[in-house]
Amino acid sequence: MHPQRIALKLFVAPDPSAPVDLAPFTPLFHDFIQKSSVPGLLIDVADYAHVPNGPGIVLIGHDVDYGLDAVGGHAGLLTVRKRYGRAALADVLPDALAKAIACAKAIEADGRTGLRFALDAVELQLLDRLVAPNDDDAFAAAKAASTPVFEALFGACAIERRGADDARKPLALVARAERAATADELLARLAR
Repeated sequence: MHPQRIALKLFVAPDPSAPVDLAPFTPLFHDFIQKSSVPGLLIDVADYAHVPNGPGIVLIGHDVDYGLDAVGGHAGLLTVRKRYGRAALADVLPDALAKAIACAKAIEADGRTGLRFALDAVELQLLDRLVAPNDDDAFAAAKAASTPVFEALFGACAIERRGADDARKPLALVARAERAATADELLARLAR
């Protein structure tokens, strides 16, 4: 499976359905650009805070975008990995996870937002409907390709499909760890 773009979402903790103040994210993301605080070639910040349950504030990059979104009524850090050529999902997923976790760690360390992220679960969305339609066969292929990566990251974990009731949505799956780990522990596991 070789999707052209993937998205990972780390949900806000403890309650992703609670409202999130997006105002601090515009200056924070501009600082991330100036200081190269997170991985990627970062270009600009876009403010979509006026869109209800929308993309929020987006830090746009050449190879990766980071955003605080509330799509589906659940706030989280959405990391979109793009422009990686024809790499297989299993090859690009560890890099995308490392970028997402590093950004979550940087947001938490900065302290302006007061947000924490749940690092015991991650939602993976395959944004390429031609390669990965939201159907049973594509889910089976995505699960087979991503399970070894998620098990290396989390250890034992459960992987389930999300949004199977609507074929118009991107194929999505959620990996949930049996036990939580810190950002540093997760990054160390991905570096192996």
